[in-house]
Amino acid sequence: MASGLLGIGVSGLLATQRSLNTISQNIANVNTEGYSRQSVQLSARAPQAAGFGFSGAGVDVVSIRRAYDAFIESSVRGGTSATAENTAFHKLAAQLDNVLADADAGMSAAIQRFFNAVQDVANAPSTPAARQVMFSQARQLAEQFNQLGGYIEDLRGQVNHDIRSSVNEINRLTANIAELNRQVVLARGSAGGQPPNDLLDQRDSLIRQLSDYVQVNTLEQDDGAINVLVGKGQLLVRGNHASALKVVIKDGDADQLGVSIDGGNGADVPVTGQLIGGRLGGVFAFRDRMLDAASNSLGRVAIGIGEKLNEQNRAGMDLDGALGIDMFRIGQPEVRVRQGSAGNVSVSFDDVTQLSNQDYTLRYDGASWDLVRNDTGASVSMTGSGTAADPFIADGIAITVNAAPAAGDSYVIRPTRRGAVDMQMTLANSRQIAAAAPVRSAANSANTGSGVISPGVVSDIDNAAFQTTPGQLTPPLLIRFSGATSYDVYDNSNPAAPVLLEGGIAYDPATGADLFPTPGGLDYGYRMRLTGAPAAGDRFTTEYNTGGVGDNRNALLMAGLADEKLLQGGSASFAESYNGLVADVGAGTRQVELNAQAQKRLLDQTLATRESISGVNLDDEAANLVRFQQAYQASAQVIATASTLFDTLLGAVRR
Repeated sequence: MASGLLGIGVSGLLATQRSLNTISQNIANVNTEGYSRQSVQLSARAPQAAGFGFSGAGVDVVSIRRAYDAFIESSVRGGTSATAENTAFHKLAAQLDNVLADADAGMSAAIQRFFNAVQDVANAPSTPAARQVMFSQARQLAEQFNQLGGYIEDLRGQVNHDIRSSVNEINRLTANIAELNRQVVLARGSAGGQPPNDLLDQRDSLIRQLSDYVQVNTLEQDDGAINVLVGKGQLLVRGNHASALKVVIKDGDADQLGVSIDGGNGADVPVTGQLIGGRLGGVFAFRDRMLDAASNSLGRVAIGIGEKLNEQNRAGMDLDGALGIDMFRIGQPEVRVRQGSAGNVSVSFDDVTQLSNQDYTLRYDGASWDLVRNDTGASVSMTGSGTAADPFIADGIAITVNAAPAAGDSYVIRPTRRGAVDMQMTLANSRQIAAAAPVRSAANSANTGSGVISPGVVSDIDNAAFQTTPGQLTPPLLIRFSGATSYDVYDNSNPAAPVLLEGGIAYDPATGADLFPTPGGLDYGYRMRLTGAPAAGDRFTTEYNTGGVGDNRNALLMAGLADEKLLQGGSASFAESYNGLVADVGAGTRQVELNAQAQKRLLDQTLATRESISGVNLDDEAANLVRFQQAYQASAQVIATASTLFDTLLGAVRR
């Protein structure tokens, strides 16, 4: 190492030259995304010892460092993940919210139009025009459910596309990060441990891009490589090796995708539930927290409407005098096998009023079955033994175990997922609308008392009284009062010779009485009530409502379903249940929108802080350029002075 005036001047010249080069590099990259401002680190050379003390020996360039704050960089990555998650969630949620709340695409107006048409039939049950309108509205109701359910499934397809594309991008980024790790380690080794700033900037930029897709954590190694982790410590990048994520099918459902990671030895580790933050986390959050619940809630409304209208139409009589049939075909619960055999477990509806909008997992531990909610993991109480005669009953569904289970068997149950998509109208024409009740009553014209019998309401259309002979009540009945406080019930199949079924039934004129079930247990699947004060010998009859096409009793009951609390445990009507779905999705969409806006503001502040630390400021660089230019000129002047002194010394020696 040269010493003295010349050596000091040369060291200063070289140091300022390196500083000027670095400033030029900063200026050239002022618009380069992810570039961190660099600066030359200088250190005074070790002084030379002399009798009078130590004499300075110049300056050395120790290193070129980038302006970097690890905490701020971590905050930028975290803010990027949170913003991307909420933005992706909101983008999808807004699409769902718009269609559910739309006056034309949503179900509110369709439900209202249908029940208005039912009321019109109740007002004029034999009018062909009113029946045709109701028939058309029923078909449109089913089609509207199909279209809205289909839209939700299309949205699920978009979710799956986003999952696949995000996983592909994550794998590309992690492979590039692993390659940059290799280059960083080699560069540091060849430079004696000096940091390869541009490579580090490139790697940080890739990690920030990765955090846009999923939340990550990083651990820097002694050799300069960075390990990248997701979830609960799953390594995406370790040194120069990247573990690829894989898209997998969950629960045997090609429309329900998940993600796994190579855990080594060819074993894939499911990480779907661990992936939070970023676009991928936002997509999963939307699906699990909003889309599945919305699909299930819509299906619950469709199933509730379909099942209750089917029950009521079957309890009526159509325009041709036949008992009503199902008005709609409704979707049935889905069972997906996680472990076990298909068909070992079957699920049907027990009580649609008790259906939730949740999915469940049914598990067998070798001794007993356990049903848990998929959203919370909480156990759900079940009654029954699981046999065909005594199925498990829980949340409105009946579960039957059809074959001997094995420990570890597990099934995913989705009671209402396809309710809207699978709904279809089954009536062939408007004549099959069962507006009339199939049973009627009559008081004998010769009665002398003030007794009155109600028209009758069907309680069990599957009773043998209705099902034994089509178009007949088996048996028709005669109720004859033997006194003011007692009556007998007869089989009136042969009016000329009625057959006593039960006699001496007590009657209180002050309170009246329900005919069925009788004290002796007679029950023919319908309810009628006696009131008033019949006299001894007064007669009342019940029979099939033959020719009663103008009767509207069943249509009135059908129209009344609109206002009954028939869903969500008896707490909501059909319209209220759907409007609750719209409100939940709307509130969730608004909340995630606010979250996205808040996270964006926080990210902008963090980026501004990072820019103030690592960004290139042209004013500062211009000032540094002047400063180091002057330093360069001063060092050159030192060298010129040394040269002059040397020339003077040589001239003196020549003399």
